[in-house]
Amino acid sequence: MKSDKILISIKASYLELTKYLIKNNIFFDNLKIKNNTITLKINSIDLELIEKEYKNIKIIKVYGIKGLLKYLKKHYILIISFLISYILLLVLSNVIFDIEIITNNKDLKEVITLYLKENGIEKYKFMKSYKKINEIKKEILEENKTTLEWIEIEKIGTKYKIELTERVITDKKAESSPKDIVASKDALIKYMVVSKGTVVKEVNELVKKGEVIISGLIKNNETVVDKVEANGEVYGEVWYTVNTVVPLTHVDYEKTGKVINHIYMNIFGKKITLLGHYPTKMSMNKETTIINKPYLFFTIVKEEKELYNYNTKKLTKEEAKEEGIKRSDESIKRKLNNNEYIIDKKVLKNKVYSSKIEIEIFYRVYENIAEQEELIEEEIKGE
Repeated sequence: MKSDKILISIKASYLELTKYLIKNNIFFDNLKIKNNTITLKINSIDLELIEKEYKNIKIIKVYGIKGLLKYLKKHYILIISFLISYILLLVLSNVIFDIEIITNNKDLKEVITLYLKENGIEKYKFMKSYKKINEIKKEILEENKTTLEWIEIEKIGTKYKIELTERVITDKKAESSPKDIVASKDALIKYMVVSKGTVVKEVNELVKKGEVIISGLIKNNETVVDKVEANGEVYGEVWYTVNTVVPLTHVDYEKTGKVINHIYMNIFGKKITLLGHYPTKMSMNKETTIINKPYLFFTIVKEEKELYNYNTKKLTKEEAKEEGIKRSDESIKRKLNNNEYIIDKKVLKNKVYSSKIEIEIFYRVYENIAEQEELIEEEIKGE
């Protein structure tokens, strides 16, 4: 009969013990001697025979099924707790805790939310299989052919991310409807090229916002014979007044060139640092998720902290004025596209206070002022 093995220790003479074991045909191995104590591995059924000769025997370890049962009996609370935690983790990792539908169309979002609920995709319900998700996507597309071009349902941890692509139906009639070109703002016309339509205003003529520059009405001897979509380019001189406030105390930020890699564990929104903790508010941070598995209740994130320094600098009145002009120029340039530029500028007001300077600047700007507008309906007269 096969017996489980046990590891024991005995305080005895090496020669006497080995003679006794051999004499009684007792199998042993892994015999070691340390500080007058002998450890060796034997079959468990031979323990009783050895105990008849030696009284100071200590069982160190039990191998095989008995050893496993002994271990389970000793640590059963820990093992049960681990199993329950693992099962709970598996269950929770397959529960939907968040649903994000990406679209700006509120009506479409409400419709899709209803379809998802009907198919069991809502908070605190179980995740669906890959096959089921594809069936749901197909059904939603079939039911919303006129409004939906495509739908993507992506599982991210315990969250579903739904991206929608709306179907755009082009109204060809609307595209070719008659239109005027009007002034988008008050301006002095500086340049004009007409591709289609009737010229109403000329170069170097002042126009108010909304006034027709190129008409979509085609006339013959004051009689409207056709309506077209007016087309052309119109640039004009536009005027702006910009007010800017500059503090006399200026702060400059500069990069140190040092980057700290902070690795942390995110458990339900709580950060636990694993490596590279560096508390500072003077950094630009970029985060990258390293580990994010649906069966784990945590994520591992790498946070790159690019450190920088700041210096407080006092500006002179002249430096503050230059800074104010620079900021004003930038505010105008941000509005401009290609072929648009600042013609001229003039400082109207320059007030200096104890802590700041206020600047008011007048700008003349070369800008595209053409804007299409629906033509007022009129019956075509003539032939």
